[in-house]
Amino acid sequence: MRSGELSASREHIVSLTLRVGIVVSGVMMLAGFVLYAAQPVWYDMPVPALTLSWLDTLFDGSVLDVLRNPYLYLYAGLFALMLTPILRLLVTGYTFWRDGDMRYVRITIAVLVIIGLSIVFSVTH
Repeated sequence: MRSGELSASREHIVSLTLRVGIVVSGVMMLAGFVLYAAQPVWYDMPVPALTLSWLDTLFDGSVLDVLRNPYLYLYAGLFALMLTPILRLLVTGYTFWRDGDMRYVRITIAVLVIIGLSIVFSVTH
């Protein structure tokens, strides 16, 4: 394969990864908004954004109660949106590795380590 073909193939794979991540995130958040709007019982409840205490209430009920919780879908959509760039880096690093471009593999790993350390420091401090 020529380098132009490799570049076009890599760009297509990365583009597809980003599109899928955005669509999955959007569908999850839209489902959460629809569930929230369709269930007035959630209107008076506080938004469980700053703590993980909402996980306890999430697993207290039946499976059907859990699936009706709009926050589950909203948070899952936001989580998918945050993971999309990380997944893009993983896919890009894999395509560089597959093509034998070790310089960019090392750069990708360095960026992933920096992101990982940032996440660890933000959670622990």
